[in-house]
Amino acid sequence: MNRKQRKKMKSDMTHEIYVVENNEIIFKKLIYNPLLRVFGMLILLIFSIVNHNRITKLAALTSNAIFSSEFILGHVTYYVILGTTIGICLIVSFASIIFKCKAELTNIVTLRKAYQFYTAYDFIVFVMSTFVCLFFIIMILITPCNISGSSMENTYQDGDRVLLWNIGYQPKDGDVIVFDSAKYTSKVSQETRFYIKRIVAKENDSIQYKQTTFSSGSLMVNNVYVETVSLSQYSQILNSIDVNLTYDIVTVPKDKILVLGDNRTPGGSHDSRYFGFIDESEVIGKVLFRFYPFTKIGNPNQNNR
Repeated sequence: MNRKQRKKMKSDMTHEIYVVENNEIIFKKLIYNPLLRVFGMLILLIFSIVNHNRITKLAALTSNAIFSSEFILGHVTYYVILGTTIGICLIVSFASIIFKCKAELTNIVTLRKAYQFYTAYDFIVFVMSTFVCLFFIIMILITPCNISGSSMENTYQDGDRVLLWNIGYQPKDGDVIVFDSAKYTSKVSQETRFYIKRIVAKENDSIQYKQTTFSSGSLMVNNVYVETVSLSQYSQILNSIDVNLTYDIVTVPKDKILVLGDNRTPGGSHDSRYFGFIDESEVIGKVLFRFYPFTKIGNPNQNNR
């Protein structure tokens, strides 16, 4: 019910003839409107439960990007508000059914009180359901993410905030992605669990090591030079896909991705040189563009200074 409709109803409620002719309209709204909202919220709840692990990650990223804390708008807040909205709607609907059976609907005082109650309910539930839907859309479609650390310098800096696209994303060489590193690192804090890196090889790409010195050589992807890595680092990369060290061409297995940070100085980035390939399923999404700081909005080129 919009403002114009509420204003008209409020005016009509002052006329007894309106109450007599429409003695059930408010209770119909109090019974059926909440049930309709419950139906929509249940769809969100079922989808969220089925995809709980992903919702947890997306909520943490969103909350951390907006408030620099993973808890303020984390998955717990999301589920609490979603569940509370469903609960309020069910209580209002069932209470209205009971009250309708007992109340004297031709009493104008009763109808005026019911109208006031409906107005308060409609506002509160509208705000809560709108928040849940907007937060869900932000998480699922375009997820904000806060960059922490120097592993992507000088493309992205510590403190930059970016938007991720994650629906139907298919990895492509050169894309900058954010992924869950829990399987590849012992660090568990929010700021270090989610890594931002660049894809340098994906499924069906070929990789090869061309030794240039005793302990280092060139990492080649599809016969194109990518980076100088040590022999032990290349061995680690191959070990992560159960392949022994070899100088022959190796094809990247299905659903595997090789990632590097743009800051490839010693110690600059903890990436596939140290933990090998990652699973495609761990990818949260692709970086679309930087939205903060506002003076640097856009999608910078690799190592853009």
